[in-house]
Amino acid sequence: MLEFTDINKNLPNGQNMGGLTQEIYFGFHADVLTWPTAPIDPASLAANAVLTGELIMKPGKKLFKMYITDDTGEFLIEPVGELDGKSFVTHLTVFHPGLKDTLFGFINAAKNDNLVFVVQDSDGQKYLMGDKLRPAVYAGSPDGFGTGKETAARKGISMEFTYKTPNLYIYPGSIPLTEALPG
Repeated sequence: MLEFTDINKNLPNGQNMGGLTQEIYFGFHADVLTWPTAPIDPASLAANAVLTGELIMKPGKKLFKMYITDDTGEFLIEPVGELDGKSFVTHLTVFHPGLKDTLFGFINAAKNDNLVFVVQDSDGQKYLMGDKLRPAVYAGSPDGFGTGKETAARKGISMEFTYKTPNLYIYPGSIPLTEALPG
């Protein structure tokens, strides 16, 4: 049974930097073979917030990196639901500079497909967007995309992805950036 404990100020070495690192990791939801699991019978508050296991991709599949402009990435957690029906929607918003073919190709492939993301904050803590039952999905472009009007404008694509989850978890596992080997 879960036991409550004191929750003290926890800023290791006084650190609590906001924002995301300049890379996010993405793949197709259908390419995941095994998902980390949520706590089943946690004994502590900390254990109640940490996934167990690794994100494992199907043979020949992996996650991919995407560069994002510094100070444009945000992982936002929105509580939703009525009384006795609370859950969360996580939002990942990012900006990628330029209007290159690979970025257009990504948007074309991602706009109506199911995805998975691993997002890392400035302290190195990782969050998994996607699980066995629910994917992350493209929600739109909150800041638009295009060339901008003037030469000093920011040319590129802003993107938002959402993921609905019953609880909030930290993902301590590795990021599968090499192709998984067959069985």
